[in-house]
Amino acid sequence: MMEKEIAFESDVKLTGVLRYPEGEKLPAVLLIHGTLEQDRDGNMILHPDGRKLYRKNFFLEISKHLCRAGFATFSWDKRGFGRSEGEASTLSAVRDAKAALDVLCSQEVIDSDRIAVLGQSAGVYTACLLARDDEPRIYILQSGLYRDYSELMAFNYLRVKQYAEKSYENLKWVEENDLWGLVIGLNLDKIERYAREGRTECEVVYKGRKWRIALDPLLYTPEYAPSKQFRHIRKPTLVVHGECDLNVPVEDAYMIERELRANGVDVELVIIPNADHSFQEVAEDEETRLRERMSLESFKRPYRREYFDVLIDFLKRRL
Repeated sequence: MMEKEIAFESDVKLTGVLRYPEGEKLPAVLLIHGTLEQDRDGNMILHPDGRKLYRKNFFLEISKHLCRAGFATFSWDKRGFGRSEGEASTLSAVRDAKAALDVLCSQEVIDSDRIAVLGQSAGVYTACLLARDDEPRIYILQSGLYRDYSELMAFNYLRVKQYAEKSYENLKWVEENDLWGLVIGLNLDKIERYAREGRTECEVVYKGRKWRIALDPLLYTPEYAPSKQFRHIRKPTLVVHGECDLNVPVEDAYMIERELRANGVDVELVIIPNADHSFQEVAEDEETRLRERMSLESFKRPYRREYFDVLIDFLKRRL
């Protein structure tokens, strides 16, 4: 696998990496970040509560597998991380993905007629908005949200609050391992109310400590509801989701498939067994899974080989 660092322009300067095998006019995959992927390698570099994070190298692992199969990849440092400038927002993510797609298509080693867009988690939302103006050959939408954003917040953070309320021991564990999640869980109503009022920040207090939570009101508006963005997808699409995803319910994958099929899209759905949001293996018991999700110890688990096989099979048949 060869690498070429590329600086490119959105409305700010961004930097990414083209990873590719030997060959000419290669098919390529654009890798679009989710919330848990902040740098070009698919790592979460900075957590809101400042905790130390294990490098899971999600995009790097995807690139290694795809390059061995004959595909190039392009990913970049999200705004404000690595060598990229600026501050991220929902719409800036779309602009940046558009700029990244353009620079990928311009590379001499790449066949611009054989480009796939892969959106991971929140990157599914970005990929849908990108599809309003651009039509790559195929799409891969993985771990994506269909239901309203407020439901996603409740799914992720109410369980932290409920787990902490079960016992004093649970509360102390959560305070040590997912205080950020607990603070959000305790203030979900206020956070949603502020966002719907158009505010971009919500200040909350927990045991004397103040937290400033950044908000994106756009995500709570009917026009930009996740379910309404899939109408932009028109090309063959793979929908893939982990069976044991604790970030976005696996049921959302079936909702996305139904929506795309109703819109006449040629869609395939694959659920990866015993896999989490990033297609890493999960613990056998539910409490350990939940604890590893809250503490992000799940980042240390190996990836499911079946996930990479599914990607490669789809790309070889469709690209």
